[in-house]
Amino acid sequence: MNKIQTSLSKIDLLAVYLPYALRYLYPLFLVPYYGRILGATGYGVVLAGVSLSTSIWVFVNYGFSTVGGREIVHTENERDRDSIFRDQFTARLLLCIPAVLIGTIAVCRSDLLSRVPGAGFFVIAGGLLAAFNIGWYFTGTGRARTSVLIEVLGLMLSLVLLFTFIRKPADIDRVFPLTFASSLIQSLLAYWIVRREFSGVIAPLRAAVNLIKRSTVIYIYSGTAVMMLVASTYILSLLALPSEVSAFGVSERLIAAGLSVMAPAAQILAPKITFLVARNEAKANLMGRRAFAVFFLGAVGGVIITRLFSEWFVPLMVGPEFRHAVAVLNIMVFVLPLCVCTRVLGMYFLIPRKLERLLAWSGIISALVNLAAAIPLAIHWGATGMALARLLSEGSLLAMLVIGVWRMGLLREILGINNEFSLPTRFSRWLE
Repeated sequence: MNKIQTSLSKIDLLAVYLPYALRYLYPLFLVPYYGRILGATGYGVVLAGVSLSTSIWVFVNYGFSTVGGREIVHTENERDRDSIFRDQFTARLLLCIPAVLIGTIAVCRSDLLSRVPGAGFFVIAGGLLAAFNIGWYFTGTGRARTSVLIEVLGLMLSLVLLFTFIRKPADIDRVFPLTFASSLIQSLLAYWIVRREFSGVIAPLRAAVNLIKRSTVIYIYSGTAVMMLVASTYILSLLALPSEVSAFGVSERLIAAGLSVMAPAAQILAPKITFLVARNEAKANLMGRRAFAVFFLGAVGGVIITRLFSEWFVPLMVGPEFRHAVAVLNIMVFVLPLCVCTRVLGMYFLIPRKLERLLAWSGIISALVNLAAAIPLAIHWGATGMALARLLSEGSLLAMLVIGVWRMGLLREILGINNEFSLPTRFSRWLE
């Protein structure tokens, strides 16, 4: 079994990011294809389904991946890893029951999804399947490259299936079954690789319930916030026209693609930083600061490029009928730097220190801000209003996290500065 290496391996990062290039390009191929083949109305159906499926996935996952990854990096033998794996699987099974009920109600309430035969079943099934992804197990045991390669294979298969069988607007009923089929093959491959590393998948009920309790605080932070954000498209489908849903969905997909660039680094850095916090906190902080510097500069660059070229890029990519998405994207792009700040603070500084309570309260309040702002703004301004609601939510989350870190006395430690340092020294310390 591979062990976590405490050094920042550039080879590991390169190995993760090279295959990730396809994952990043995936929506850039798929969004224009959906937009041109299915049209604004058809693509609105796809976006509503993806939003609901992702919400189910986030609920059933329930923060388990974060807890599992954090626990498994400290294990020393196969018995402990086996116990963690079975607890994780059983806890997810328990949450599938309410997820199916909630998903069924949501499908019945959505005019967009209920009009497509079979869409509801595959939307729900796809969300449940995604929740059983074991990428956390691969990365926690030092095999991030294996996890990414499996995911890239699934993306390639999905593209081949969709490009082969989706040729006209009437093929909308094939989208969700094809996506589910590619995800199923990807999951079967992952479980086949690790089949000899665990003795079973069912744990005692008490152990699974205990895992749910231990994961609740993390879920309240990451789960509720993410669920409210990914559910924005579904909520908008209940309040606005399909054209507004597609305009917001295109913008949300592009912003999500930009933010997902952080995922491969997190697969490598999060286990390392978690491992180092108890052993070499200064080195852990340094890794976190470097990650922030790289991604924040990239986010600022993304804002500038989007504002300069969105009027040309969006119609070229998805067609002239999506021109009204330009204004929405120009607002949504400011989410990028805010999300970089909140994700780096949470993933690289607070979760490794087990400060999930701050994250939980911040997540609850930001989710409430998002919901309170989304409904009136979406009713009056459609997709533009939903984009403003997301911006308000992410801004409130960042403000609460910064205030919380400052009150705990961790701000100077995270920044790597001391009172006796001059400003030039502080700047060099940040970049060292």
